[in-house]
Amino acid sequence: MEFNLTDLLSNDGMNKKISTDVSIKQFNFGGITYRIDDIIHIDLELTNLGHRKFNLEGLVKGTLKIPCDRCMEEVDYKIETNFSKDINFEDVNEEKVQYIDGYNLDLEKLALNELIIDLPMKVLCSDTCKGICNQCGANLNKVTCSCDNSDIDPRLAVFKDLFKEF
Repeated sequence: MEFNLTDLLSNDGMNKKISTDVSIKQFNFGGITYRIDDIIHIDLELTNLGHRKFNLEGLVKGTLKIPCDRCMEEVDYKIETNFSKDINFEDVNEEKVQYIDGYNLDLEKLALNELIIDLPMKVLCSDTCKGICNQCGANLNKVTCSCDNSDIDPRLAVFKDLFKEF
């Protein structure tokens, strides 16, 4: 969804408010696919600062499905991020500001950009998540496997067989 900025840029001091839903169903970042089951909502306030500059303040909120960092089960993660940006149209290029193309503001790209910036470093399904077995890959929250899970430093694993002889 694009919003044309021509009217805003031609009137110094003009203020425009936008409140809409954007249709992002999923996105990939860092080798992980993040799904979005519900809608992503964006509230924006654009203000012309004069001299082809404007201020963009907003809020992006929604619920992401993020895989747990230990067991890979999907976790509902509610995200709500505020942002404020000053944009100078004399200095806008695609490498710097990916969500502006000509005089159009791409609301989906803006929302996606803000979601990626605000992604958590680590997500767990619970504080007591046991993760997955490093031998068979079973989810240890659901099943108990019979694998040998003794923690042995792989650099010292060759000595393990030495002690079996005694």
